[in-house]
Amino acid sequence: MKNKVISIMVIILFLSTYLTNAVLGATKTELENEQARIEEERRQAEQEKNNIANQKKNEQDDLEVITEELSALNNEILSLESQLNSLNDSITEKTNEIDAKQKELTEKEELLKKRLVSIYKNGGISYLDVLLGATNYMDLLASIDALERIADADTKLINKVTDEKKALEDAKAELEAKKKEVDAVKAQKDAKNVELTSKQREKQSLINSLNQEEKAKQSEIDEYNAAMARVNQQLADIARQAQAQLNGGGNGQSGLKFDGSFIWPCNNKVVTSTVKQRWGRMHKGIDIGASYENVYASATGYAYNAYDRYGYGNYIMVFHGSGYVTLYGHLSVSKVYNGQFVTQGQVIATSGNTGSSTAPHLHFEIRQASSTVEFFSKGPLNPLDYLPGGYTMAAGAATPS
Repeated sequence: MKNKVISIMVIILFLSTYLTNAVLGATKTELENEQARIEEERRQAEQEKNNIANQKKNEQDDLEVITEELSALNNEILSLESQLNSLNDSITEKTNEIDAKQKELTEKEELLKKRLVSIYKNGGISYLDVLLGATNYMDLLASIDALERIADADTKLINKVTDEKKALEDAKAELEAKKKEVDAVKAQKDAKNVELTSKQREKQSLINSLNQEEKAKQSEIDEYNAAMARVNQQLADIARQAQAQLNGGGNGQSGLKFDGSFIWPCNNKVVTSTVKQRWGRMHKGIDIGASYENVYASATGYAYNAYDRYGYGNYIMVFHGSGYVTLYGHLSVSKVYNGQFVTQGQVIATSGNTGSSTAPHLHFEIRQASSTVEFFSKGPLNPLDYLPGGYTMAAGAATPS
């Protein structure tokens, strides 16, 4: 990824040098082609940047899911650790209780052992002794009952302590089994935590790399924008030169004084669309149904080529003097060079289907302007008010749509 970013930066450096030299060294006739090339490459760069941005968004969405999963997992691990601590405390408590019971049992057994030893050493009291020593039957029964009670009490006490100890040991064993289960679950959660943390780092690293790519691609786009600005500046200079020629003369001319006389820009005179609101915006000229036919200068003037990918396509502007300019759009081929002086009726191009066009035709405009910039800021004139008659209006040509 790092190498890819470095490669992009090298491309940007190359573009910066190449585009500057290409624009500065371009002749007038090459500027529009250069403009079209820059626009296409800029469009591709913007598409690549959008792809990077989309990929980054997907990675960020994945990272957010992983982060949320990690947060929930950490909460589960904390809960398991709390359970383990509680179980360890309980096991310790049971161990202490078992030790206490064992001590008590040992003491009871020792007491019983001492009592038996004492009875043995002192001759003891047997059931026969009790029988012979009894003065009557009732005394005999009482003595036997006393001996049985003592023996029974000792036995029960030892059995009780033994049972309590066993119960504590069973409880401890159950706690240790539960602890083992919780330990196993926690081990799984810890492993999952390690896995997700690794994925989180990988996603973040990828996002950081995509950020660098996006910035590098934006720098590339900025270079295209700068190159386009230089081309546009030179085109503006050409427009000013054209105006200077119109006002002060050029190419051996002593200045143009336009008499306002236009001719049809092609032999085809079928008007397929007029100046009107169309498709949600103003259609600023007329469309003529000329399919790959000769296009003529509607009046004498100086011609300049241009290109508009999303509009006129290949087009020519002719400056006629007295503030009049004509535009010929969607051309397939231009037959003039920038700044060329053309006479009325001279073939300047072949009509076509370039730019935003649905079929071969000629788009024709007339405006009053002193420069290219002013031309596009001025409202259009209706060419049918300036052209001679003899044309045919196609069905629906003048109807707003």
